[in-house]
Amino acid sequence: MPAEDLISTKLSVVLVEDNPDDAFLIERHLRRSGFLPEVVRVETSAEMLGVLEASALPDVILADYNLPNFSGPEALQLLKSSSLDIPFIMLSGAVSEETAVSSMRAGAHDYVSKQNLTRLVPAIERELKEASTRRDRLAAELALRASEARFHSLVEAMPLGLLISDGSGRVNYANRAAQRLLGYEGAGALSDSFTLASICPALGEAQALAMSSLSIPSEPFEAVCTTRDGETLEVLIGIAFLNEHAAGRQRQLAAFIADLSLQKKSEEMLRRTEKLAVAGRLAASISHEINNPLEAITNCLYLAVGTDLPAEARTYIEQAQRELDRVAHITVQTLRFYRASTRPSQIDVNEIISTVLTLVEGRLRLRGIEVMQELRADPNVFAHDGEIRQVLANLVGNAIDAVAEGGRIVIRTSSSYDWRQERRGIAITVADNGYGMDLATRKRIFEPFFTTKGMTGTGLGLWICSEIVGKHHGRIRVRSRKDEGDSDGGTVFKIFLPVEQDASV
Repeated sequence: MPAEDLISTKLSVVLVEDNPDDAFLIERHLRRSGFLPEVVRVETSAEMLGVLEASALPDVILADYNLPNFSGPEALQLLKSSSLDIPFIMLSGAVSEETAVSSMRAGAHDYVSKQNLTRLVPAIERELKEASTRRDRLAAELALRASEARFHSLVEAMPLGLLISDGSGRVNYANRAAQRLLGYEGAGALSDSFTLASICPALGEAQALAMSSLSIPSEPFEAVCTTRDGETLEVLIGIAFLNEHAAGRQRQLAAFIADLSLQKKSEEMLRRTEKLAVAGRLAASISHEINNPLEAITNCLYLAVGTDLPAEARTYIEQAQRELDRVAHITVQTLRFYRASTRPSQIDVNEIISTVLTLVEGRLRLRGIEVMQELRADPNVFAHDGEIRQVLANLVGNAIDAVAEGGRIVIRTSSSYDWRQERRGIAITVADNGYGMDLATRKRIFEPFFTTKGMTGTGLGLWICSEIVGKHHGRIRVRSRKDEGDSDGGTVFKIFLPVEQDASV
């Protein structure tokens, strides 16, 4: 930089010098070269440390090689230990090549002879420019690292799963959402076996096609992923190149994965709701046709009771009347998918069990099924008589269908207590030694329209049972073991009903 361009340019200088005359000559030379120097002269290590620890740092350090109590190399070591980036130029009266080289190796930016100060100003200009370049580069690197840290934090925090694979399909990065979604959290998540193909075959095929032809799906696509535990997961996947122009195996592919489980469940619930709505409309249209013949039969039974009949026949007619009333009630509930009925009352569970067994007595006798009753609890419960009767009728009927000829059904009642809700209740158990259910069936038995009986089942019985028990603030549980030939099967349904109900039942 020409001297005329440096007019009025301030320059803060630390001068390690014990000779005032030499210090004067150096300052005058800087002024004549266009600088306005502010020179601080130091002669000891303590003074040097004070300068380096000050809030305002110098632009350049000029140091005489030899001082009585200090030296240029010592000053240079103090600067290096401070980790400050300040141009350091060594000065000396007699410059030998060996001294200059050792100073440069020690970290000095230049070495200038006091007898030839013409090199001093160009050296200062050069070092100031290079120091400015280093500071700009450092600032850019710090900004880049901060940007990368922000981006990494954003990627790690986002709920969308992100996988990055190399050209072979091996996953070398997975954010927290992807690890959590796929069950690969913790150490060893990014093992050699963690590949796009192992996670999702469709994603592996897309990756292989992308590597061979640089063609990737332009739109996200639905696929099924496999978690670390072997579970399947429906997802939405979008893929993109990170370095499209790289060669072959150097290309990296980013796969974004969104969990569709909740959406699929919502869609399934919507479909079920639509099915229920359709069935409800159909039921409403035929309920009148069903009730008319029921009313006619009821009237006939009423007239028959008024005739001269033997006592035994009159008993049968009265029982038929009660069961017919219950059939009408159950029919309305089933066809209308259970609407709130009359007010609850104190009911006798033992009496309900007895009437249900009477109703299915013919089926039991025909198939030679033994029924064991173990009624040990106080039978009184505050509930809807018809609804609890319907629940037990469904469970006993299913047990009859499940056991082979000569099988056994156990009906048990016992006092119980719900420790979570802190309430007393009664437990009703219906157990059979039938063929049982596998895990997949057990998970779905309370779903509406799910049935294992083919055309003979509606898939509504257990769903209605669950709805009724839930309405009574109770719970229904099932345990089952599949008959595998070498081990017996069987199913146990257990109902808990609280003794007292609130007004919402």
